[in-house]
Amino acid sequence: MTKDQFCHLYQIGDEEFQRAGISWEKLEELVAEYSRIKPALESVGKYVVDALLKCSKVHSIKYRLKENDHLLEKVIRKRSADPQRRIDTDNFRTEITDLVGIRALHLFKEDWIEVHKYICSTWPLAEKPTAYVRAGDAPEVIQYYRDNNCEIKEHRFGYRSVHYLIESRPDRETYTVEIQARTVFEEAWGEIDHVISYPYHTENELLVRLSSILNRLAANADELGSYMRYLKRKTDLREREYQETIHNKNSLIEDLRARIESLEIDSDEKAALTSGLNELGKNRSAEAEFSEQFPWLDHFMESHLFQDIAKRINTIVNSEEFEKIELSESDIQLLSNAQRDLLHLVDNPQLMARMLREQPFRNSLRQIENGISLTEDEKEEGNDNPPEGNA
Repeated sequence: MTKDQFCHLYQIGDEEFQRAGISWEKLEELVAEYSRIKPALESVGKYVVDALLKCSKVHSIKYRLKENDHLLEKVIRKRSADPQRRIDTDNFRTEITDLVGIRALHLFKEDWIEVHKYICSTWPLAEKPTAYVRAGDAPEVIQYYRDNNCEIKEHRFGYRSVHYLIESRPDRETYTVEIQARTVFEEAWGEIDHVISYPYHTENELLVRLSSILNRLAANADELGSYMRYLKRKTDLREREYQETIHNKNSLIEDLRARIESLEIDSDEKAALTSGLNELGKNRSAEAEFSEQFPWLDHFMESHLFQDIAKRINTIVNSEEFEKIELSESDIQLLSNAQRDLLHLVDNPQLMARMLREQPFRNSLRQIENGISLTEDEKEEGNDNPPEGNA
C-alpha cells in the first residue's frame, strides 16, 4: 500500500501527516521491525489467553495482534496530537501498549469483580486499570469502579469496558499486554459499531443516533440479564428455605407421633391425637395445586395477543367517544334488588332448582332484568322445601 492509498483509507490529511514529523520510509521500517517480533508477541498472547481461561467468570476470549496498518495509523495520530512525542522503531513496543490485545468477556455485569481480582492477582499492572463509562451511567456504578481502584474515563463513543495493561514475562523479556474486560452484550455492540461507524463515519448523524440506541439496548439487556439472575437466585433461596422448613416440620411431626405412640392410652385416644398431625403433614397448598391447572396463563398474559387486547380495551375506554355510564337512583335500586335475589337463589339450591324446572331460563333472566323480585312467599317456600337429591 502506498502512502497516498494509506492516508486516503484512514482519512489522514497532509497537514496531519506533516505534523506527525515522521517519513513514510521510517514508518515502513517500523512495520518491518514489528513483523519481525510478531512470532514472540503471538506466543505471549497465547500464554496470557491460557491463563485467563482459568478464571471461572471468563465466558469467552477474543485475541488479536495489532494489524500493521492500524499500528501505523496509531503512530501517526499520536505523534500528530503531540509533536514532541517520539515514537519510532526503537521504542514503539513500549509506546504502543496494545500490540497484543485480549478481550475477556463475561456474561453478567456483576461477574466483572471476579475477573478484576483474577487479573490483578495474576500479573503485575503497568498502570492503574481504566474503567470506560458512557455519559449518563449510574453514579453507583461509577463509584463501584472507583472503590475497586479503577480510574474513570467517559468514552466519547459510548464504549463500556475496563482496560488493564499487564506485564507478562513468559521468558526473561517483559511484554506489555492490554486486556479489556466487558460483557458479551457490550462486546456485541462494540463490534457492530466498529464495523458500521467507528471511527470514520462519526459525522453521519443517523448512524451515530442508531448506534446510541443500540448501545442503550445492550445496556438494558445487561441489566435485564442481571435481574433474571437475581430473581432466579432469590427464587432458589426461597425454595431451599421452604424445603428446609418442610423438613423440620416433618421431623417434628414424626417426633410427636413417636411420643404419642409411647403414651399408655387406648387406641381411640391415640387416633384422635394423631389425626391433627396427619393434616399438618400435608405440604402442598391448594394455591399450588390450583396454579398447576393453568400452566399457560403466564405465557398468554405476556403474549402479543393479550397485550394487544389490553391495549385496545384501554384505548376504547379512554376514548372521548366512549360514553360514561351514569346510573340513576332507580337503576341502582334495580341492581341492588337483582343482586339480592341472585344471592338468595345461590344460597337456596332447592329454590333455584324449582325455578329452573318450572320456568324457562330466559324468563328468569327477563324477570331479573325487569326488576321483578321474588315474593316473600317464594323465599319462605324455598327455605321450607327439603333437599331434593343433587339438583
